[in-house]
Amino acid sequence: MTPRLAAARAICRRWLVLYGSVAALVLGVSSVAGFLLGSAVPVDSLPAAGGGGSNGVFPPLTTVDLAVNNLTAMLVLLLGAVSLGLVTLFGLVLNGLLLGAVVGIAVQQVDPLVVAVLIVPHGVLEIPALLVASAVGLRFARLTVRYIRGLEDDLVTRRDLREAGYLVATAALLIVVAAYIEANVTLELAERVAGEEFAVA
Repeated sequence: MTPRLAAARAICRRWLVLYGSVAALVLGVSSVAGFLLGSAVPVDSLPAAGGGGSNGVFPPLTTVDLAVNNLTAMLVLLLGAVSLGLVTLFGLVLNGLLLGAVVGIAVQQVDPLVVAVLIVPHGVLEIPALLVASAVGLRFARLTVRYIRGLEDDLVTRRDLREAGYLVATAALLIVVAAYIEANVTLELAERVAGEEFAVA
């Protein structure tokens, strides 16, 4: 095993195995709850898809709009580091509920395959990036608790800061790439799958 690979595995073990799993669980449960809530919305009360100069479900946004929005969400998730994890957990629940509700509403208006095409291409990058940011926030929160309880000599170490910086930078890069895909690829793919009725006016 090369030194770089060994270092990467060590970082994953310290930051992602436990804290990333907790973040994924919270986001997953919240998404299911949001989906059930969104599916309960009467379809007759929803706007018709395809009108108003957008697809009626996912309004078109630019790469910058999406990147700024999701980088802001990432920063909020990182605030768990200074809030004993509370802001991170709240952000995960809020994002999960929103994601699930949007999907629950969308599948009532658009074919589920189209909804998947609208979410998966950028979601495979965006969601892991947000989970990485959440893991950083949660681990720093646990380190803070341990320091307050006298179980750690230092609040954070240089290694912690260096590894967290690497993870945050990686997450930010993934979010920017995901924003580009969402803004420039997603709708085109969805239009190819759904046909002309889905095209943006």
